[in-house]
Amino acid sequence: MPQIGYSHRAVALGRDGMVASAHPLATLAGVELLKSGATVADAAVAVNAVLAVTQPYCCGVGGDFFCLYYEAATRRVHSLNGAGRSGRRASLDELHRRGLADLPGVGPATVSVPGCVRAWAMLLERFGSRSLGELLAPAIHYAERGFPCTLLVSQAAQEMAPRFDDAAWHRIFAPGGRAPALGELLVQADLARTLRDLAAEGPDLFYRGRVAQAMASRLEADGFVTGDDLAAHRGEWRAPLSTTYRGVTVYETPPPTQGLAALIGLNLLEGFPLARHPVHSLEHLHLLIETTKLAYADRDRWIGDPAHAPVPVDGLLAKAYAGERRRAFDRKKAQSYPAGDPDGDTTGFVVADGRGNVISVIQSVFNAFGSGVVPPGTGIDLHNRGRHFSTDPAHPSALAPGKRPFHTLMAAIATRDGEPLVGFATMGGNGQAMFHLQVLTNLLDYGMDPQEAIERPRFLIGAFLPDDPTDVTRVEGRLPRRVLTALQRRGHHLRVEPDFAYRVGHAQAILRREGTLMGGADPRGDGAALGF
Repeated sequence: MPQIGYSHRAVALGRDGMVASAHPLATLAGVELLKSGATVADAAVAVNAVLAVTQPYCCGVGGDFFCLYYEAATRRVHSLNGAGRSGRRASLDELHRRGLADLPGVGPATVSVPGCVRAWAMLLERFGSRSLGELLAPAIHYAERGFPCTLLVSQAAQEMAPRFDDAAWHRIFAPGGRAPALGELLVQADLARTLRDLAAEGPDLFYRGRVAQAMASRLEADGFVTGDDLAAHRGEWRAPLSTTYRGVTVYETPPPTQGLAALIGLNLLEGFPLARHPVHSLEHLHLLIETTKLAYADRDRWIGDPAHAPVPVDGLLAKAYAGERRRAFDRKKAQSYPAGDPDGDTTGFVVADGRGNVISVIQSVFNAFGSGVVPPGTGIDLHNRGRHFSTDPAHPSALAPGKRPFHTLMAAIATRDGEPLVGFATMGGNGQAMFHLQVLTNLLDYGMDPQEAIERPRFLIGAFLPDDPTDVTRVEGRLPRRVLTALQRRGHHLRVEPDFAYRVGHAQAILRREGTLMGGADPRGDGAALGF
């Protein structure tokens, strides 16, 4: 059972509304809207817009957007896919014509169509009640007048500056080669103008108007995206993926996101008596790590844009398939696993109201500051999600025109007996499905409150940054030394990270228990949960 007083922060409590996000100013903006009678969709757009200003290395209007929305009136979970597609010039032949064997990590060639702004409009059209101008007002304020820079923003800008050669990016985030220091005001005047224009003109500004023209002009020489690609962009509402886990229905965002990997992992874990093992014991961690490896083997083999390469979702989520894959687990040693053959930087936040509506959002420019490309006069940092295309022509996510890249982005909602139980989201790139498994099992198997479930030590298998080794499991140093030694004896290659290391993700969650909202925000980042 959870330890009383384990958490460094108290769990946030409320009855009428709650926001758990990665920055206090964003959380405050969302709570103020909820208190005024706005919907959770309204609050989500306002929260996301403020995060786009205060967390520019993680998210922004130049990135993609996914969400799960629990609608209390219908007791249904809806999934919004706001991801953009590759440009019409994107192809392996064109890549090779440019003399490139692989996609670069940053720069114009890594930019696919940014889908966030269109997704905001689609979300508000279906579930909103306020004007876009009202919802963007807090973000415009912080962009225009500045906000006190956090250490994470400062460090990210300083670290990424040597990798970027875009003059507009440097003018905003590292003028004279120096990033803003902790507490120094970061002013983004061009972004404020873009947000004002967006409030007045709507998403056409971004896909057909001034901003679209600026993006197309900046990407014309070295990118794949054109003005026609921007004008053609549409998001889509889809059915979420789900599985059952110990009497709870867990929903995740469908392909091209990796939400499927978390559900595969839960199906595998359901066959083991996880809660019989003390939390963070040798048996607990060995089981979670090995289960994660099995789920990721299937993720890496099968997930791509389902419009271009069918993903065998039903087979991968079949309980019988989980039983077959479970046989590969060895409780005495660590292993690597092949994919099975079935039949058939990021920000995450959660908003909930007292009527049972819940939205779980994941939004990102991918790596820190994305592509490092800022079209002049826009203040928009474009994402580099396109770097996730494969150069293997046989892979489901091979580079091709008009194709959504594989997304590490994912969001989760869990229900019990049709009622909302938890909304959850995390940043952390490749590790997000791993973090979903760890935090959700803390909640569902060990009965922790959201703050404790988030604060507990986590692991990350493989790379976090592009140059990281892929054959290690990163663990936080708070884990008992005897457990780490025993894991190494079973064959796990461990790297001990500092306590509350950013490499193991920043998570936010809201749990609903007997009408009370309980929120958690990650001390690994700048987040805050606040209820009323």
